[in-house]
Amino acid sequence: MKRVLLILWMLLLVCSTSAYCQKKGKTKQELQSEITSLQKEISTANQLLKKTTKDKEMTLNEASILDKQIKQREKLIKAYNQQIANLDSEIQTGQRNIKMLNSDLTKLRKEYAKMLTFAYRNRSHYNNLAFIFAAEDFNQAFRRLRYIRQFSEARKMKIDQIVSTERRISGEMEASQQAREAQAAMLADEKTQQTALQNEKKELNRQVAKLKKKEGSIKQDIKNKQQQAKKLQKAIDDIIAEEVRLANARNKETVKTLSTDFANNKGRLPWPVEQGVISSSFGKHASVVSDKVTVTNNGIDIATVEGTQARAVFDGEVASVSKLTGANTVVIIRHGEYFTVYSNLENVTVKRGDKVSTRQNLGTVHTSKAENKTELHFELLKETNRQDPAKWLSK
Repeated sequence: MKRVLLILWMLLLVCSTSAYCQKKGKTKQELQSEITSLQKEISTANQLLKKTTKDKEMTLNEASILDKQIKQREKLIKAYNQQIANLDSEIQTGQRNIKMLNSDLTKLRKEYAKMLTFAYRNRSHYNNLAFIFAAEDFNQAFRRLRYIRQFSEARKMKIDQIVSTERRISGEMEASQQAREAQAAMLADEKTQQTALQNEKKELNRQVAKLKKKEGSIKQDIKNKQQQAKKLQKAIDDIIAEEVRLANARNKETVKTLSTDFANNKGRLPWPVEQGVISSSFGKHASVVSDKVTVTNNGIDIATVEGTQARAVFDGEVASVSKLTGANTVVIIRHGEYFTVYSNLENVTVKRGDKVSTRQNLGTVHTSKAENKTELHFELLKETNRQDPAKWLSK
């Protein structure tokens, strides 16, 4: 028993002091998928910020988008570095494999050379059938014939092994070269991203310094928006509470099925707009202008381009279409026990009771000319319990 406990203690010590028991890093495919996703988000943010020149002062919304872009670019650089490390590991593994295969090839060639030398020294046996016919009896002749065949097959097998090893070496060398080229390209991209990151940080600092001069009015503006958000929250809560009450009177089995289907798609739901970037995340967080200014978000805000259509993230039924102060038109869709909320819409194309399908257009996201922003406020709830929508959307 003491010996078992000692072994367990030693294993725990190894796990705590080495990489042996650490979680395995992301695969090359996972990193490439993350890189592609981040590049797309950065491209969208660039598109949203394109109208802002160095001579024009950013709005708070644009500064938030730039801040988000910086964070995404930092993640992108990290993913690049992980991918570069993976490629470096591939190159090193390839070099070790090539070294071992070359060693195997040398041995195979030596063995084949010995076989050729043996065959040369005994060539008289193989040039004619005298060796077989010189046998004393049939059994000996058969054994000699089998020996000659086995020797011939052994030579052929050795040649096949040599050819196979040479092909494997060629394959490893090609793979190693491709890894080197990919690594070189990624290093160049990483350098470009670093330069862009430094420029974006300088620009953000410059714009934030300007915005800080209006910190008082910004604080008041945020306070007003938080009050509007509370009114919106109450209105949404009242609508959903009524929907939950009505749902209890309906077929509970149907509600359960819809809920299960929705829950099974966590992390895979399509975005409520075709392209966009999260300009304000879920929960409490500091404003980009000042750590002293705190913003509370019951969902996420997604900045997008003018004219963008909001779309349903899953099949469901429209529970409510309401005009609310500070949120324009709000559409709430029921998915069993789950609800999705789409705020700040205009030209809405659905009504209460409509059945909607995944990615179906609901209306146009409103564009504020005064603030120079087109932004969808999106919430996700399980009955009255708010969730972080970002965790439910596909990456």
